[in-house]
Amino acid sequence: MPGSVHETWRTTTDPQTSPDPLTMDGAVVRTDRSTVSVLDASDGHEVWSYSRDRDLCGVTGGWSRLVTVYRGPKGCGEATSFNVATGQYVDTRSALAPDEVSTFRSLDHVGILGGDRVELWRSDLVRTVEVGHQEVTVNAGSQPIDGCRFTSALTRKKVLAVAMDCPGDTDGDRTVSLLNADPEESGTPEITHDFTVPEGSELVAVGQEAALIYVPGNGVRAKDADDEEGSRFQVLRTDGSFGQYPADPADPAFATAAQTADLPHHMTWFDGRRLIAFGPTDLDPRFSMPALGTGAAMGGRLLLPVTDGIAVVDWADGKTEKVIPVDRGDWDGPVTLRVQGSTVLEQRGGTLVGLAAS
Repeated sequence: MPGSVHETWRTTTDPQTSPDPLTMDGAVVRTDRSTVSVLDASDGHEVWSYSRDRDLCGVTGGWSRLVTVYRGPKGCGEATSFNVATGQYVDTRSALAPDEVSTFRSLDHVGILGGDRVELWRSDLVRTVEVGHQEVTVNAGSQPIDGCRFTSALTRKKVLAVAMDCPGDTDGDRTVSLLNADPEESGTPEITHDFTVPEGSELVAVGQEAALIYVPGNGVRAKDADDEEGSRFQVLRTDGSFGQYPADPADPAFATAAQTADLPHHMTWFDGRRLIAFGPTDLDPRFSMPALGTGAAMGGRLLLPVTDGIAVVDWADGKTEKVIPVDRGDWDGPVTLRVQGSTVLEQRGGTLVGLAAS
């Protein structure tokens, strides 16, 4: 673990299409309005790039592949995957999609979230499930969810969790559905369980048999697990049961645009003020600490961006062992941290910075 770090390179990136650094196989992805560049994380030099004469909607990836999503005549449905090391084409897809989307991913799927629909794709970009509005309905009655506005989505293994506002919701309530990520027919979603949840609830983590939502409530931390008024987490399980944990009030802006990251032994969520770590199976809160954004694992520890630099945290108990100083100049906004090899990467708004041990 370095005792000190220094900046080795920096570049600009588009925080709209890449709100946190997409990293894999020693590379980090930089985006602008229509171009995607793959950089060597160690020194920031461009390895390859891809550009089109249309707007980039987002990037995601997995399986050592970078997936680009561009806006075409049919919406943000033009996707291409590349070998991240070489830039070689792997797969493409073109389909109807919303005009504005955000991307999300797990080890098994990548997905797009739009206002009226959610999709998951497997590694060859074949769609495994579509939820929501269908421009062309092949089988009448096959889509159990339609006319809803989706607000968040997360996936893991065989679970797809979506939060949405639907015409049948009452008194400001919201619906969260747990679905099969790989149904028999992609156009016929299989709902495991529907939950009616309080107003403003959003997904912040998902496990193999449950999803976790943050409920803002009255903006005051819930007194205990039975408090139905305060800020709290709810674990929604595939068997239809649920549990609750008190939660510190989140920054409203981050409650609706969740920043999540996975660690070897935890899933984490940045709520705009602090990072909360959850157990991977039960999704129970394990520890919480002030932070500027999500962090990453390095050398058996969690590296977390904090006001004074980078906190080195023992993820077993959430205790800070030391803080590595970092000079961020006049930047005082959120910071997202990732690690590739021995390089620590920070995204500060539209700036991407590489840090190395001094």
